[in-house]
Amino acid sequence: MKYYKNALITLFLLLVLSPSSFAQEKEWVYATRPGDTLWDISKKYLKNATYWSRLQKYNNVDIAKRLAPGTRLRAPLEWLKISAAPANIVSITGEAYYISAQSGQKTNLTNKQTLKIGDQITTGNSGSVLIQFADSSTLLVLRNSVVTFNTLSIFGQTGMVDTQLRLQKGRVETSVKPLRNSGSRFEITTPAAVAAVRGTRFRIAYEKNAKLMASEVVEGSVNVLAQNTGRDVGSGFGTITETGKPPQEPVKLLPPPDLTQLSKKLRKLPFTLNWPEVEKSVKYKIQIEPVSTPGAIILETTSPAPQYNLSAINDGEYLIKIRGIDINTLEGLNSSHTFTVNTHFPATSLIQPEANAELSTAPYDFTWKEIDTIEHYRFQLSTDIDFNNIVFEETADTNTIQLTDNLDSGKYFWRVLTLDKAGDIGQHSTAHSFEIEKSSFEYLLLILYFIPAFLL
Repeated sequence: MKYYKNALITLFLLLVLSPSSFAQEKEWVYATRPGDTLWDISKKYLKNATYWSRLQKYNNVDIAKRLAPGTRLRAPLEWLKISAAPANIVSITGEAYYISAQSGQKTNLTNKQTLKIGDQITTGNSGSVLIQFADSSTLLVLRNSVVTFNTLSIFGQTGMVDTQLRLQKGRVETSVKPLRNSGSRFEITTPAAVAAVRGTRFRIAYEKNAKLMASEVVEGSVNVLAQNTGRDVGSGFGTITETGKPPQEPVKLLPPPDLTQLSKKLRKLPFTLNWPEVEKSVKYKIQIEPVSTPGAIILETTSPAPQYNLSAINDGEYLIKIRGIDINTLEGLNSSHTFTVNTHFPATSLIQPEANAELSTAPYDFTWKEIDTIEHYRFQLSTDIDFNNIVFEETADTNTIQLTDNLDSGKYFWRVLTLDKAGDIGQHSTAHSFEIEKSSFEYLLLILYFIPAFLL
C-alpha cells in the first residue's frame, strides 16, 4: 500500500512539474473597466461571444448586477482567441538560409521574409540573423546555428504571447520583454534541456557533438528544465546541461573585461586591440556591430589572448562587445566599447632626400609634401624597413625637419606620418632609404689601423 501511495505522489509531482500540464492549467486574468459587460469581454477576447455564459459560471458572477470596475475575471487559456504571430527579420549578415515549413525548400533568407510556425533558419560560418517577435522581444541567431520556430502565437488582444523555439545547434542571444500575464510563454528547447523565461536577457548554446547546452543569464532569471529537474539561473550566472542529465548547479559568469583603454578612433588598419586579461578566461568572444544597426553582428570571432587584430572593416561607427569564456565554455558578461573607423586620412609623399640617396655629414635636411588639412607630421628614422628599430622620431608643425648630428655610416629608412587635430595618427608615407657614406676621417682611421701590419 505504501508503494502505491509513493507512486501516486511521484506521478502527481511529475504532472505538476510538466511544462505542458502547467501551461494547460494557466488562466488569463482580466480586471474590468467602467462599462464592461460579460458579452463585450467575451466578444473581444474569447473565441466566441457566446462564451459569456461560461465566463459567468466560471467566476460565479451575478448577472443581475453590474460589473464593478476592477473586478478580476478568470478564464482558461483554451477559451482565448489564438492567432498566428509571425516573426520579422530585422537584419541579416553573411550566410543565412530559410527552410519553409510549407514547401520544405531551402532558400537564401531575405529581409522581406516573415517566419511562421514550423519554419527553420540556418546560418553559415559568417552568418547572423536578428529577429523580432510580436511583443518586440528579439532573438539574435549567431553563426553555424539551426533554429526551428515551433510556436509563434498571440492570444487575441490580451497582449499575451506564446513563443517556442528549438535550437538544434549553435548559439542564440535573446532579449525578452517582461511577459504581461501568467499565460505568456517564451521557451527555447535544445536536445538537452528547456529554458523558460519571463522577461530577461540570456544566451543559449547547444554543442551538437558534445551534446551540451550552455545557459548564460545576463539579466533577470531563466528556469532550465531537464530530466524532471529544474534550475533557476539568476542574473550573472550560467549552467551546463548534458543531454540525459539534470542541469548542473549554476556558477558565476566571468566578469566583463576592462575596455576603457581601447582607442575611440582608428585612423589606419590593421590595428591591434588590447585589453587586460580576465582571470580564469581560456579565450575571449569578440563581436562587432554597426551603431546604426544594433544587433546586426558583422564580425564574430574568438581569441586565445586578450587582443584582436582588426584588419578589414569599412569606415563607420561601431560597437565592439568582448567577454571572457571559462573552462566550461560558459561565456561571461560583456563589456562594450564604441569606436570610429576613419581611414580617409591623407598620406603625404616624400621629396628630399630622394630614394636611395647617398649622404655624408650633417646637417641632413628632410622635406615632404605639405597638406592643408594636416596639423602635424611625425618624422621617423629607422635602420630597418619595418621601422622596428627607430633611431630618431620627432613631431613637426611644418613639412620639413633638419638633423644636426652626424649619423653613423650605413643604410637608413625614413617616413612621415600625418596627425589630425586630436593627435590621432593617420596614414604613413611610403618609406625612402638613403646611405651614409664613410667620412674621410673614418677612412684615415682605417689607414692608421692597418699601417702597422704593412710595416711588419
